[in-house]
Amino acid sequence: MNLKIKEKIPKWVQDNKYYDLIMSNDLDSLFSCEILKQVKGWQPTYFNYDFKASGVTEDTTGQETIGVDLSLCHGKTFDNHVVMMNEHDYYNVDSANFNIIDEISRENYFSKYCGSTLLMIWSLYNIPLPKETEAKMILLCIDSTFKGFYSPYPLPQIANKKYLVDYMEFPELYEVLQQHKQYEFSQLISKYNLSGKIKLHKGYLSTDIDLEGLRELFDLPFLLPKKPFYKKEEYISKIQQLPKGNYSLDKDDISDNMYSVALTKRDFINYSERVE
Repeated sequence: MNLKIKEKIPKWVQDNKYYDLIMSNDLDSLFSCEILKQVKGWQPTYFNYDFKASGVTEDTTGQETIGVDLSLCHGKTFDNHVVMMNEHDYYNVDSANFNIIDEISRENYFSKYCGSTLLMIWSLYNIPLPKETEAKMILLCIDSTFKGFYSPYPLPQIANKKYLVDYMEFPELYEVLQQHKQYEFSQLISKYNLSGKIKLHKGYLSTDIDLEGLRELFDLPFLLPKKPFYKKEEYISKIQQLPKGNYSLDKDDISDNMYSVALTKRDFINYSERVE
């Protein structure tokens, strides 16, 4: 990762102490947790399974937690979402998020980092890229990082190169984009079911993502926690359309009790509130 950008990431990412991880329900979070296990020894013992509830295993240490691919309003988290309504809006100072570093909001939404949490973590900890082209392509498939390159609009194209090459220092991945067609990435998503979800059934995690195929390609365990999860907290999940062209609203104008938040489109805000 570019040193100037790395210095803007919250310092806790280099902590040597142990943290429990909060995993969410897709491959971006699962793969990110796998890398954090290998690099830092942190384990996923919490599971935010549908953004309406979260669970915890018996393996939790009771130590402080880190969200992984979660747009938490407070507390340590790795994230890739747009979370600011405008340049004056508050944000989570403990969130490792390129879009916070660049003050991306509704006002400059289409210049956002539209890539995976995984690649940010991969770059942050200076992990060598895999040698196989298919593995590199899969890294670009996760959270549809590849799509910005093929966008018909200039801002997403510029942002795609900026974050891959200038921020994360992955010119190899940008070259992969230049050498392949968009449909080839879509084919890989189907081949490994990369868009599959992680589900909780009778307390146990399962998924239809092709973890065996990913194990062979990346030489990583990709093991879901085996211990059962029990419900820890409940949330109310809400989606609200925002007034087009009016960027004066802050998050506090929407709710003063947000647990997580993400602008999934420029004029739509998704957020959750903890049920007390």
